[in-house]
Amino acid sequence: MSFFNQLFLFILIVSLPLVSCKQSVQAGAKSKNELPQNNGKVDGEKAYPKFAFTKEIHKFGTISKGEIVVCEFYFKNSGNANLIIKSIESSCGCTVIKWKKQPIKVGEESKITVEFDSKKRHGKQYKVLSIFANTKRKVKELKITATIK
Repeated sequence: MSFFNQLFLFILIVSLPLVSCKQSVQAGAKSKNELPQNNGKVDGEKAYPKFAFTKEIHKFGTISKGEIVVCEFYFKNSGNANLIIKSIESSCGCTVIKWKKQPIKVGEESKITVEFDSKKRHGKQYKVLSIFANTKRKVKELKITATIK
């Protein structure tokens, strides 16, 4: 074996435990509720929660300037692991978003409540809500629209 082959093999053997330790520390840091069911595997693949929304866009229609309107997005965890919503961000500061902070079990239903404040807004409005969760895609987007008169 050449010197470079030996060096490569040595580096590979030394770095493998370092990578393995990092992954086990991260997994160990999760709470019991965050760990996927079935030892994290379903048919040999990692288990993930999954959003199944009844709707992904809400149209408020025409509203008066200064009006505060509310809508709810209902969903079910149709995946095979507990669903944890880490955060939800809006494309503007005109919304207040509320959701269940506890894990949503497989098959369980929940909702996201959105309050839209039309104060200081006019015309057509299109807002995006980005949901950061432990799903396979990591980010799910919902949308709200309104026309302010």
